[in-house]
Amino acid sequence: MSTPDPLAQRPLSVLATVVGALGAFLIIAALVLYMQRQFRPAPVGTARAEERLKIATALQAESTDALGNYGVVKADNGIYRLPIQQALTLWAGLNQEGNAAGRAKLIERLDASLKQVSYE
Repeated sequence: MSTPDPLAQRPLSVLATVVGALGAFLIIAALVLYMQRQFRPAPVGTARAEERLKIATALQAESTDALGNYGVVKADNGIYRLPIQQALTLWAGLNQEGNAAGRAKLIERLDASLKQVSYE
């Protein structure tokens, strides 16, 4: 005995389900398109482009100055900034005995610089 196909018995309900699902997807797609058009930022004009270029140039000059010159980071803790070439030379000098010895020296220096005075 064969069982009747439930989809063949109710073709209108299947059609209504398919149309409803398709309609829901179309409504969601329409909402997405609307939101994209509504909240798209304004195109970057020449004034904003010049402002960004000015900021980027200032940041580049500041970072070049920080990498190439001496400076004070925290004078209270004795932390100063070295030029990058000087720091590389210092690192190479500390690391002559091997990676572990250089690392131990750097950790020792860091611990010494971070010690806090106890007032107890």
